[in-house]
Amino acid sequence: MTLLHPWALLLLPIATIPFLLKRNQGQVYSWLAMVPEDKASDIANFLIKVISALILISLVGALASPMGAPKKIVKVGKGAQTVFVIDRSVSMDQPFAGSINGHVAEIKSAATRRLITKFIDARPDDMMGVVGFSNFALYGIKITTRRDAIHSAIDAATSPAINQTNIGAGLIQGISLFDNIQNSGSRALILLSDGGGKLSAAVKARIQALLASRNLNLYWIVIREPNDVSIFTDNTYSEDEAPDAVALDKYFKSINVKYKAFEADNPSTLQSALEDIDSKEKNIIQYSVYKPAHDYSTNLITLALILSLLILIIKNLRVYSW
Repeated sequence: MTLLHPWALLLLPIATIPFLLKRNQGQVYSWLAMVPEDKASDIANFLIKVISALILISLVGALASPMGAPKKIVKVGKGAQTVFVIDRSVSMDQPFAGSINGHVAEIKSAATRRLITKFIDARPDDMMGVVGFSNFALYGIKITTRRDAIHSAIDAATSPAINQTNIGAGLIQGISLFDNIQNSGSRALILLSDGGGKLSAAVKARIQALLASRNLNLYWIVIREPNDVSIFTDNTYSEDEAPDAVALDKYFKSINVKYKAFEADNPSTLQSALEDIDSKEKNIIQYSVYKPAHDYSTNLITLALILSLLILIIKNLRVYSW
């Protein structure tokens, strides 16, 4: 146990005040010999002093802010350590192509937020992190089990941004979240973007080295327009002429990692892609979480209130006259 404000213990001598004060209450008699001895009153008076001293000690203790030690808890579940790397370019704020019953299709970022939230809620044992990217990487949340923080990070990562897509920076930031965290046995990086992005040779080499050293499974969900070139096309392109998405898919296939790509041109196919990932990334995992240190100040204040009520009860049991 540690004290946040140990200087408060200097106030402990005030606990002797109830024993130093004398009573000025009661009946006045001209001759004390006519008053019978009242041991019950003497005991009650001493008890009130002891309780008063305990109240003062409790309040001083609360001022000192005693804190317990944090506890390390090992949990076993079924899931994975997952990091979402989410495109925040302005094109993600456009609706999917086509219409539904005469209405404009759902906004890409809104559908992404809704379906990832559903994915998160369906996997209570997962540890998750979030990174957004547009012209540079935007840190969301480190890998954690706190669902409120993860949901907030997803909301931020699917909010409007600017018209650039720096996938390299997003991937490097996402991979770095796995640093200094115990490997649970199942790790996945999920990239969601509506396009590719050119990567320099240096960035490609760095991404390849980072992915290999951290033993990650890589998934890419391409949120595409119907007129975009499919990454699954049979067409062949020269290295300089290949569309960005096709070139990026080819690069991911060339590095030594477990990789799978999906294409989603509407919310239903996006949901199907996430469901496929969900089915593949459900392994027995073990991880440690820390329970925050307990603050005993609240307990001491509660004790002081209870003792104060007890004094009121004892005081009201007093006999005022015979």
